[in-house]
Amino acid sequence: MTTDIKTMITELSSLPTIPVVVSKLIRVIRDENASLKELVDVIKHDQSITSRIISIANSPFFGYPGRINSIEQAVLMLGFDLVKSISLSVSIFTMFPIPYITLRKMWGHAFHVASLSGMLFAIISDKKDGICFLSGLLHDIGRAVFLTLKDHGLPPESIYKLYQLKENKLIEAEQMLFQCDHSDAGKWFLEALYFPEEIIQPVYCHHNLKKASKISITHRNIILAIYLAEGLMDIIKTDGLNDGQWTESHLMLLQEAGIFEKDLEELKQFFSSTINSSSNFFEI
Repeated sequence: MTTDIKTMITELSSLPTIPVVVSKLIRVIRDENASLKELVDVIKHDQSITSRIISIANSPFFGYPGRINSIEQAVLMLGFDLVKSISLSVSIFTMFPIPYITLRKMWGHAFHVASLSGMLFAIISDKKDGICFLSGLLHDIGRAVFLTLKDHGLPPESIYKLYQLKENKLIEAEQMLFQCDHSDAGKWFLEALYFPEEIIQPVYCHHNLKKASKISITHRNIILAIYLAEGLMDIIKTDGLNDGQWTESHLMLLQEAGIFEKDLEELKQFFSSTINSSSNFFEI
């Protein structure tokens, strides 16, 4: 059964129903020699992608709020690789047959985790990393993938019930229904799209640090930041799609990373300002 599910998931990357702009973005992300002009030309054909990238570029997380007003500026400020991948992640989410209200909440949670994990990574590593932000955006892509499997004979009511669960109960329910969990699904889907390991690994490990393979310290810190952000969302901002759960393990890891109660309060305040200024990104 797991093999069948994995095949279904990996085949999503080559479906003929994938929008034209997504297909073009996939070609660009696979082409190591693709130019900035090629990327901008693709993005400009989709106003939704353009406006969202500019909104991300203007987030306080990147330090240029309100100063980026064109996709060319956004590419120069965020960097070619980050804009390329964010464009594809925006397109991927919107290509799935997900009800509007669910998609909006899913995007909101993704952006919250991306912002918070980016802040945590900056504290842990004393630097910013766009890969951490992007990995946070994509951390729950497996949940979106699962929603498409209702078109493959799986009962939609069972799939939607998953969105009422958190952490261990969610993972157990997914294993019962799919013989894998959404971190597995996200990993397989992103591998099929040829995403790099530094993005795939944080997505794969965001509920379980023990899954982490032998990777660089930088990428291990990204994994830790996203794992902690997912847990912190349980106590910072609760909504129907927050599937993380704050535990003593999270608290211990946070303190081991040098983040204590005072730092956490400052983090919460900055996180709130980031979310408030960027809430229109997902029409929350």
